[in-house]
Amino acid sequence: MNSKILALFDFCETITDFQTLERYLPFIGRHNRHYSRLQNALRRRIYRVRNIIRRRILHKPAIEYPRFEMFIGFSYERAKALAQDFVKSEVLPNLNPLVIQKLHYHQQMGHTIVIVSGGLSIYIEEFAKLFDIRHVVAVDLEVKSGKLTGNIDGIHTMQERKLYKLDDMLDLSKYDLPNSYAYSDCASDVPLLSLVGNPCVIECGKNLRWAEMLHLPTMKGK
Repeated sequence: MNSKILALFDFCETITDFQTLERYLPFIGRHNRHYSRLQNALRRRIYRVRNIIRRRILHKPAIEYPRFEMFIGFSYERAKALAQDFVKSEVLPNLNPLVIQKLHYHQQMGHTIVIVSGGLSIYIEEFAKLFDIRHVVAVDLEVKSGKLTGNIDGIHTMQERKLYKLDDMLDLSKYDLPNSYAYSDCASDVPLLSLVGNPCVIECGKNLRWAEMLHLPTMKGK
């Protein structure tokens, strides 16, 4: 019989009280000289033209344009450093304290903690280091020659795809899932919540009728 217990935590509006990707993208864009949204008007026009040309070049061979334009050509190491700044300035001041209490409880119990998110691993991993969390399932960014391409590396970890990447990382067959835990605010995480015997929906101001219909327990984040 498996004795290892999982405690799965969504990140945005679960551990944090906001959507982190929506803030991180413009945060990076402000520091990337290749991105068109620069404060200097002349540079902004130059890089906007370059982005248009890049789009046309990729369009001809039917290559999909990178998902995250603000990352194109940006140093991965610089992005990692900025991710640390982002965690300190944006994430840490906006945590859900009751969820953090749950996280600490599971750590004290010796459970395997995993952050499972549709956000970017580049900053979630920096957060995880601060809380001694070893496992992060999130969206990885493609890196070539030390620079970000703007593309995703691998699968986009949303809905059931979170389960696929989680299983690839840990081998779920080795865990006692009926006695494991999962925390999320979002209806798209029903597959994740359904994986374990102790799901919990975090109240974050959204309509939770779906949780009521599924008879899922809820808790406030703060």
